[in-house]
Amino acid sequence: MLLLVFVQDLLSRSVYWIVFPVLTILFIVARVVLHQSLSEIGQSVLINCGFLAAQLLLVSAWFSVKQGKWVNIMSQLLGWGDVLFLLCITFYLSVLNFLVFYIVSLMGVLALWLVGQMLISKKNRHIPLAGFQAILFAVFLINSWWLMPIDLMNDDWLLHFIIK
Repeated sequence: MLLLVFVQDLLSRSVYWIVFPVLTILFIVARVVLHQSLSEIGQSVLINCGFLAAQLLLVSAWFSVKQGKWVNIMSQLLGWGDVLFLLCITFYLSVLNFLVFYIVSLMGVLALWLVGQMLISKKNRHIPLAGFQAILFAVFLINSWWLMPIDLMNDDWLLHFIIK
């Protein structure tokens, strides 16, 4: 599913809407299978969504102040697929893991896009954010499952890493 988001976003700058509910269901099922209660899942989802909503409001406010009128970032600057993808992963990641992924993925996407712009002759000012974040999330998942056994649904490993 993550590869599908990447390919669709890269090729057509749009992702079929059905992908997002399917991803969300898969993420919820993964957490339930690993014995997390719905209240645990709901708590982290609410906090993650609150952070995401605050972030979107701040970015809208920034552009609104900059342009002297209200700017809806969803109409020109950010696509619905980008926001829907981020909402999907709020159902999988714990709070600190979501914050880390969000920050690392934004920096990674910017780096990937800048390198891509240097390598291709046809310049494009649009960044396939959801697609690049989907690939980076796949790398996070692969890393957590096989290379470095960490639990992206629990903040304990990250708190232990920070405290050390």
